[in-house]
Amino acid sequence: MTVGGVLASFFPAFYFLLNLMSLIGFVQAPGLSSFACILFSIYLVPLILYRLHSLFFKIEEGEFDLSKKVYNPWWTAHMLQYPFIALPFLESLLHFFPGLYSIWLRAWGSKIGKKIFWTPRTEILDRNLVEIGDQTIIGHLTIMVSHLVETRSGIPNLVIKKVRIGEKCLISADAQLGPGAEVPSRTQLKPKTRLYWKGEWK
Repeated sequence: MTVGGVLASFFPAFYFLLNLMSLIGFVQAPGLSSFACILFSIYLVPLILYRLHSLFFKIEEGEFDLSKKVYNPWWTAHMLQYPFIALPFLESLLHFFPGLYSIWLRAWGSKIGKKIFWTPRTEILDRNLVEIGDQTIIGHLTIMVSHLVETRSGIPNLVIKKVRIGEKCLISADAQLGPGAEVPSRTQLKPKTRLYWKGEWK
């Protein structure tokens, strides 16, 4: 792993300490400004760092040999999103405000259409690698992951491919959409559908 990758690995610990300090500040001096600091550190610090990182490093779709000591910007993006993967309730809270979760995903770089219905238990691990058309319904416990690591001849290989869903689709409960999954417009997926890269698990 490169120096940049190692530094990115420390972000979750930094995030924890930052939010701990924000919480202590709120307890010592409760008020609107200290509460705003907590929200800023929870939601906006990772997002702002991601946006700054993406100005210089673009995440490309494709396959990458992890045995090579080459900086991969996906890893940093993953570490910046790690707190929301580890603590999914943080994003579940966004669903209380209509349209906010879609805005959140767009801020991370995903292409999200209008009038999307999300269930609060939706999990998206790569918030910058999803495309969803208008008026699509995302069912309970749906998971979208736009990466996987597989071993080829003993060499770890990272695959990055967007999850793409057309307009007016119904993604039924407990669906798992992996890297490269494509759902055509006006499609209804059955519950527990598994749709992965290169068609495995269809």
